[in-house]
Amino acid sequence: MPTTVPGVTARHRGRRPAIDVLRIVAAAAAHVCEWAAAAEGRQRTEQVLRGLDPTRWRLVDHAGVAGGDHVVVGPGSSYVVHSAAWRGVVTVDQKGATITPTSDPDAAWTARGRHRSLAPRAAAAVHELAAATGNWMPPSCAVVVVWAEFPETVAVSGGVTYVAGPHLADWLAARSPRPDHDDLDGVRTGALTADPPRRRDTRSHEPV
Repeated sequence: MPTTVPGVTARHRGRRPAIDVLRIVAAAAAHVCEWAAAAEGRQRTEQVLRGLDPTRWRLVDHAGVAGGDHVVVGPGSSYVVHSAAWRGVVTVDQKGATITPTSDPDAAWTARGRHRSLAPRAAAAVHELAAATGNWMPPSCAVVVVWAEFPETVAVSGGVTYVAGPHLADWLAARSPRPDHDDLDGVRTGALTADPPRRRDTRSHEPV
């Protein structure tokens, strides 16, 4: 028959709640770090976009409610831009972006949900913005700006283009070598300041 030592048993019983509390605190701390990293990624992307040539580009404010962090309109395309400040090395294949933590290669994970949803959300965002503002909008392109180690620099998969943050401006310039003033004139100033349409709750539970 197994025997128990009352003092030892009590200590073990008291340790479990303490471990659970530590796990909750660690998870909360990780969430705060992820939120801060994501916010920094969005700010860095916005700095790049606001530095683009205004004769070629229009940055649409309040784009976050329409499917991405930003929408920028250039010659021939509208880019719905999402910023990702992932921790680790990023690679892209047909499944999407895989993030491999440098400190724990066995903990690699793939952002499949974002990979599947971003392209259709980008198309819907541009359609909603056009309807809400009454402005013509060129076709959409879904972009994930990667603020992490991304050796490929640019990769396309599943209708989504992944671009390393430091190369975003050059990538956009290469896609739009000539200004098309007719296209840009179609995006009237109202699109930059108009209240955006409300969207359904499409929040992702994936880390950013």
